[in-house]
Amino acid sequence: MYIKVLLAFYEKEVPFKPKLVSLFSGQHNAPWYVKLNPEGVHVPVLQDEENIITEPEKIIKYIDTAYPAEGPLLVPGGESELGKKVASLQRKLDSIQMDIITYGIIYHPHLSESGCQIPGATQRSMRENFAKRLRVLTHLAAKHPALRDAYLTKSQTAAQKFDIITDAVQVQQHLEDLKVIMEEVETQLKTIKESNNTFEDDLWLFGPMYTAADISLTVLLIRFTLLGMDRLYFPSKTCPYTHNYFKQVQKRSSYVKLQKEISNLRLTLLWENFKMASPYIGSLAGACVIGGVIYWLYNKYK
Repeated sequence: MYIKVLLAFYEKEVPFKPKLVSLFSGQHNAPWYVKLNPEGVHVPVLQDEENIITEPEKIIKYIDTAYPAEGPLLVPGGESELGKKVASLQRKLDSIQMDIITYGIIYHPHLSESGCQIPGATQRSMRENFAKRLRVLTHLAAKHPALRDAYLTKSQTAAQKFDIITDAVQVQQHLEDLKVIMEEVETQLKTIKESNNTFEDDLWLFGPMYTAADISLTVLLIRFTLLGMDRLYFPSKTCPYTHNYFKQVQKRSSYVKLQKEISNLRLTLLWENFKMASPYIGSLAGACVIGGVIYWLYNKYK
């Protein structure tokens, strides 16, 4: 998810130049973007001079490695005990198929604990766009023979996910599986807090260091809130540590910058979607990130 990459840039304080790629208007399927990211399901893509990196986790690691002197260490060494723990929890959090959860809630709103916060008109458009995705990808495969395999692979993936998100039972199972991961998160936060009860500064998943695993959790909690699932996965009474974690992370400078960036880009995104052209590219100091956004996500954090 592109928000993970934005948070990583803000944490590392590495300058970048953004450009918007609108998922809402299907720009992530444009030939120029598919050439950059032929195997990727969506976005983002990082371009640093001649280097092209796809997938948020790989991008975050690249930023952390390429700019070791800037900001905190997000990805501790894999040989260290801390590095192994961070990597393990990050993998679990990143394995959550949030597109299935998101569209599953949109297709089955009764599964949302307190009601999806995405505007109704936008939800209808998202349902219509997803339903048309197979036809669009098949058309693009025929229109661009050189990219045929990439488009057909995307089409097959979309078909598999469509079967899942339109089945309330399967979506419910995904939601149930999430509870196990969130229980582990609550336990981890409780352990860290109780073992550092004299520590005055903020504590995160693995202590005072805000890591790549924290970035993944932050984005996950943002999405839960947007989908009206916060009361299910981190209510204050039964999950006080996760609940307080989210309140704490909202005070972090990178989170504040994220909200400001989203607010500043809101009108830009509206205009770009109107023109049916755009993308989210980052660069300055040689780094360039291309990511995708959907209008309601920007609108939510205006």
